[in-house]
Amino acid sequence: MTYFADLSSYSYLEVNEAMLNVGWLDREHEYTTGPAPAGLVDALADLATGAVSVCRGTHFCNLCPDFQTARENTSRGETFIGSGEVRVTSARGTIYTSPAMIVHYVETHGYLPPEEYCEAVLAQLAGE
Repeated sequence: MTYFADLSSYSYLEVNEAMLNVGWLDREHEYTTGPAPAGLVDALADLATGAVSVCRGTHFCNLCPDFQTARENTSRGETFIGSGEVRVTSARGTIYTSPAMIVHYVETHGYLPPEEYCEAVLAQLAGE
């Protein structure tokens, strides 16, 4: 998968609206870690059930210690997170795009997305 810095302009696929990247991680680049806000992992997992821009092939997490572990983490429960994107819109209208694998990054590798993204994810789940 391609690395993009958090809050950089989205350019992975051609789209008709401005979006910001969050969670496009790679082991060659540092990322913020810390405790996730309460409910964030479940909210991301819920959003991943409706992943968009699902492409052919599977993304394997290169933060995992080995391929076998990475292969086991392409799904969370019944939800496939090895392809596709999660999109969320903030109350201000900012659209954020993340790989569906962000669920795994937060839950397993301690990735802490930017605060504004976390707020948008939790607000969207709450229906705000």
